[in-house]
Formats: sequence, structure tokens, C-alpha cells
Amino acid sequence: MKTFKLVELKVERKDQENRIENLPLADGLIINKEDGENSWLIEALLSKQFRPYFEHHLQNNDELKLLATITKKNNRPAHIIAKIRSITMLKDHISVLFDGRIYNNRTSKQEAEMVLRELISKGLSGQELLEAFSKAINKINDPKAKSRFKKN
Repeated sequence: MKTFKLVELKVERKDQENRIENLPLADGLIINKEDGENSWLIEALLSKQFRPYFEHHLQNNDELKLLATITKKNNRPAHIIAKIRSITMLKDHISVLFDGRIYNNRTSKQEAEMVLRELISKGLSGQELLEAFSKAINKINDPKAKSRFKKN
């Protein structure tokens, strides 16, 4: 197994029209299980305000779509489908342990739709929407580009 620093974590919020939400990390680790199945463990130290959201998903055994940026902020995020394994209450934070698998992170129809939804939700339309969408897709396809999702 190999352990890496988790520097950024985002979740697709199906309860908010699939909006991508940046989860402000106090700290985090991501572990490659090296089991031949692309299995990863993620531990995220988060604000207690996220406890109800994650407890709901833990109780329902839901799968979550995560974008995990590893080691450096300018690395391209890994796309992970994960379930919550546990939530541990700490003094000032919660520790959320996810068990997940990396899935194909090439630009896909689904990823393009997520970008388009995000831009439309910001009120963009017409030529402005077209230019912002083109710029975002180019960023996705450039592995040296910073994450396309802005912090909330």
C-alpha cells in the first residue's frame, strides 16, 4: 500500500442538482490499496458541519462521486466512486473514511454535462457560456492545468 497527502476533496452533491462542492479539508490522506482493483481508502478531516450530510449517506449506504487531488493542488483530481466506511467524531472535526475505486477520468459526456450544469447555474448563456465551456473542457484535458472546479 502507498499513502499520499490528500490536498483537496470535492463531492458531487446530488441533493443540490449535482453541484460540485469543495470540502474544506483540515487534513487528509489517501491510500492506494494496490490490490489490482484500483481500490483506495480516503480519510478526510472535515468540519463538523458536514456530519449530517455524511451520516445520511452512511446510513443509506450511498455511493458518492468524489474528486480527490493528491499531493499537490495543481495535480489533476482523481475521479473516485466511494462509500463511507465510518465517521469518527473528534474534538473540533469529523474524520470521514471512504472506501472507493478510481474510475476513468478522461473527458466524458457525463463530465462535460457536469461542467455545463455548473456554468448554467452561474447564469451563463449564449456566447459567454460557449466560451466558458470551451475553456473548462480545455482545462480538463490539460493534465498540467489546475482543477476546473472553483472553490465554493
